Amino acid sequence: MSAEAQNARMWWRLEGAVLVLGGLAVLLGGCSCQGPAARDLTAGKGVPVIRVKLGDDAPSLAVAVAGPWRLAHDGRKAASGQALAWTDLAEAGGQIVLGGRPLGPGPVELTGDVDGSVRVRPSAGGRERAYRGIVRISRVPGGGLRAVNVLNLEGYLAGVVCNEMPSSWNPEALKAQAVAARTFALRARNAGTRRDFDVYDSTLSQAYGGFGSETEKSRQAVLETWAIVGTYGGKGGRGALLPMYYHSTCGGATAAAGEIFGGTTLPPLKGVPCRYCYRSRRYEWSDVVLTKQEISEAMRRSSNAAVRALGPLSRLEIAATTSGGRVALVRLVDAQGASATLRSSTFRLLVGAMRVASNWFTVEDRGDALAFSGRGFGHGVGMCQYGAQYLAEHGKTAEEILRYYYLGVKLARAY
Repeated sequence: MSAEAQNARMWWRLEGAVLVLGGLAVLLGGCSCQGPAARDLTAGKGVPVIRVKLGDDAPSLAVAVAGPWRLAHDGRKAASGQALAWTDLAEAGGQIVLGGRPLGPGPVELTGDVDGSVRVRPSAGGRERAYRGIVRISRVPGGGLRAVNVLNLEGYLAGVVCNEMPSSWNPEALKAQAVAARTFALRARNAGTRRDFDVYDSTLSQAYGGFGSETEKSRQAVLETWAIVGTYGGKGGRGALLPMYYHSTCGGATAAAGEIFGGTTLPPLKGVPCRYCYRSRRYEWSDVVLTKQEISEAMRRSSNAAVRALGPLSRLEIAATTSGGRVALVRLVDAQGASATLRSSTFRLLVGAMRVASNWFTVEDRGDALAFSGRGFGHGVGMCQYGAQYLAEHGKTAEEILRYYYLGVKLARAY
């Protein structure tokens, strides 16, 4: 048996404590990640509401409701009916317009009596999705509309777990995913952002597919971990929400958070050995070729002014690596010798995170192109999802999986 497998066989015990989250005291007891399975995802005392930005802001979108519906503006009913066929929403003259009817400056809120009956799709074409709760539509500076799903946090998680991890996977892995996703979402919600939403519906935050993407197994994973979050630090049992990062495939070891994202690494995020993800097709990958022209085009679209100011890419340098050998920083250099330095995670988003799959890579200059080879899929911090599945298949509980990847984490009920 490998040293990693021996480590994974460790058993852990939770300690009783009291945790304060957002001014609310909650009891932390011995937790086996089991919750009231009969509880409705739309119910529950004290469950917070979360605001999820749906896709990109757009000039218009279409909405429909499969059942009774209400549309409110400034807290007052603006329209209602027994069902709403697909109808366009647009912005014109400083007002939100529904099917040609001006409603006012907004925002407006569309609600269905049947949970999951509100449907949204971009008018320019795109995937139709159904949502729980309220869909809030507001105007954005410069014109266009923004759709935000406002719903119960537990209901939101049912649409996250199945999009962040295959529902066919072991229930214990899904439960570990639910706890990590809940903690991530609650931290984002409590961050006090001035935006009109808390999280994106994409991997910029967590992948969320709405009500229509939920599965029985994703709902069950949420129900059986109801309100459980990961915490760290504090005295006398008081602690803060842990940044419970996670990723698909670590490629052999998880990374220290500070080396990837900057700042100080919290003890639970120092990284651990993990070869349990070897069945992932991204455990090792090679010969991903990007032309310098396409990288240069991506640079011109960058939100980083220093990157946009560069001329066509001449070369890419690895400017810094982590203690585990991952790339921490890359330097982009143009033909005149001007350069800009980026975190590897930012570089991956710039050129396509599905192409340069992780920050654990090497690069070969082939003249007019760069060839990348590496290990893993994702940033490498926190829980390795393929590793979690392996451990679950080999008898580990969700609690044990979380304890393995987040060293010293304490589990608490947040509400």
